[in-house]
Amino acid sequence: MARESHSSKGSVARYLAAGVFGSAMVGAGVALAAAPDTEVTTPVEMEVELLSTESTAPECLSGSVTADGCGSFVGSSGAPTPLALASANPVLRPIIGPGGWLIGNGLDAAEDCEGNACRGGDGGLLWGNGGDGRYGYDGGNAGFLFGDGGDGGGGLDAFYREGTGEKLAATDGGRGGRGGFLFGNGGNGGDGGSDENLLDADDPEDNDAEGAKGGNGGGGGLLGGEGGDAGWGGDAHSFNGDAYAGDGGVGGSASMGSGGWGGDGGNAESEYGSAYGGWGGNGGISVNGNGGNGGWGGDAAAYEDGEEAVAGDGGKGGATTIGDGGDGGNGGYGNPDDDADASGGFGGNGGSTLVGIGGHGGAGGDAAPINGNGEGGKGGNGGNAGLAGTGGDGGAGGEAYVFGDEEGESDGDATGGDGGNGGRGGFVAGEGGDGGDGGDATVPDAGTGSPSAGVGGIGGSGGLAGTRGDDGADGTAGRESDDD
Repeated sequence: MARESHSSKGSVARYLAAGVFGSAMVGAGVALAAAPDTEVTTPVEMEVELLSTESTAPECLSGSVTADGCGSFVGSSGAPTPLALASANPVLRPIIGPGGWLIGNGLDAAEDCEGNACRGGDGGLLWGNGGDGRYGYDGGNAGFLFGDGGDGGGGLDAFYREGTGEKLAATDGGRGGRGGFLFGNGGNGGDGGSDENLLDADDPEDNDAEGAKGGNGGGGGLLGGEGGDAGWGGDAHSFNGDAYAGDGGVGGSASMGSGGWGGDGGNAESEYGSAYGGWGGNGGISVNGNGGNGGWGGDAAAYEDGEEAVAGDGGKGGATTIGDGGDGGNGGYGNPDDDADASGGFGGNGGSTLVGIGGHGGAGGDAAPINGNGEGGKGGNGGNAGLAGTGGDGGAGGEAYVFGDEEGESDGDATGGDGGNGGRGGFVAGEGGDGGDGGDATVPDAGTGSPSAGVGGIGGSGGLAGTRGDDGADGTAGRESDDD
C-alpha cells in the first residue's frame, strides 16, 4: 500500500508541476506577444476553426439510415451518434474550477452534444464529482480522493423513418460513473430506450419491438460510498409482432456502504403477437454494508388467441459480508386479454451475508388471463446467513386467476406459484427464514378449466443456537361464479 500511495503522490506532483510550469509559459508567451515591436507592421492572424453546435442526428434520423455518415451511428453504449465527434482537449481545461483537471466537478454533457462529447466529464484528479452523460453515454468518474460519479444518460427510443420503415434500434442506458477512489457514491445508470413498432411488414421479425437495457450503477469509493442505482429497462410495444422489453441494469457495488438497487425490467405489450417483460437487474454487492435490492420484473400484456404474455423475473438481491443481504425483486404481472395465456415472473432470490440478515425472496408475479391459461410465478428463496444472523424469508408464490369470458365460462387452467424456501441461519447463531406461502388458483364455475394451488416453501435450517424457520402455507384452489 505504501508503494501505491507514494506513486500516487508522485503522479500528482508531476501533474501539478506541469500545470504550473505550463501556465507560466503561457503567461510568458502572452507578455511577449503584447510587447511593442516597431519592425512588425502587419497584424498577427490566426486561423480559428469554429466547432459547430448543430447536431447531425436529426438529419440522419429524418433521412436514409444508409446515407453517408449514418452507417456508424452508434456510440460506446449503443447510442446513435454522428461521425463528427467533438473531442475534449485536456490542455484547454482549467486547473481548478468547473471542468478543472486537478480540482473541480466534471461538466455535464450538453444537450446538443455529439459522439463522445455526450459522455459526462470526469472530476478533477484530486477531487470533484463526475458530470452526467446524455443519450446513452456513461456518466463521468469522480476524482481520486472525493466525489460522486455522474449519472449515465438515458438511451434513445427506437426511431422509424416515415414511408420506408427503416429503423434505428433503441439504445442502452449509460453506466453511472464510479465514485471517488477513496470516498464517494457511484452514479445512477440511465434508463434504456423504448420501442413502439406499428409496422405491418412482410418479414415478421420487422414487426417486433425490442426495448433496450438499463445502464449499470457506478461503484462506490473504497473507504466509503454507496453504489449507484441501475437504470430501468425500456418498454416495448408491437402492433403486429412480438414485444421484448429491456432488462434492468445491475446495481453498483460498494466496499464500505450499500450496494445500488437493480433496475426494473421494462413492460411489454403486443396486440397480435406475444409479449415478454424485461427481467429486473441484480442488486449491487457490498463488503461492509447492505446488499442492494433486486429490480422488479416487467409486466406483460398480449391479446391474441395462441399468444402469451410472459412477465419478467425479479432480480437477485446483492450479497454482502457484513450487513444485510438485499431483497430479491418481485416478479412481473402477466395481464393478457381474450384467449392469450399468461405467466407471472419469478421472484428474485435474496442476497446472502456472512454476518447479518439474509435478504428476503421476491414475490412471484400474478397471472390474470381472461380465457387462457394462467400460471403464477414462483417466489424467490431467502438469502443465507453464513456465520451469524437470520436467514431471509422466502417470497410468496404468485396467484393465478382466470376471469372467464362474457358468459363467465373458460377452458383455461390456473396454476398458483410455489413459495420460495427460507434462507439458512448463521452457523454459530441464527434462525432459519420462513418459507413463502403458495399462490392461490381460481377458475370460473362454468367451463372445463381446472385450478392447482401453489405449494408453500420450506423453512430454512437454524444454526447451532438457532431454530428452523416455519414452512409456508399451501395456496388454495377453487372455482368462483359471477354471483360470488
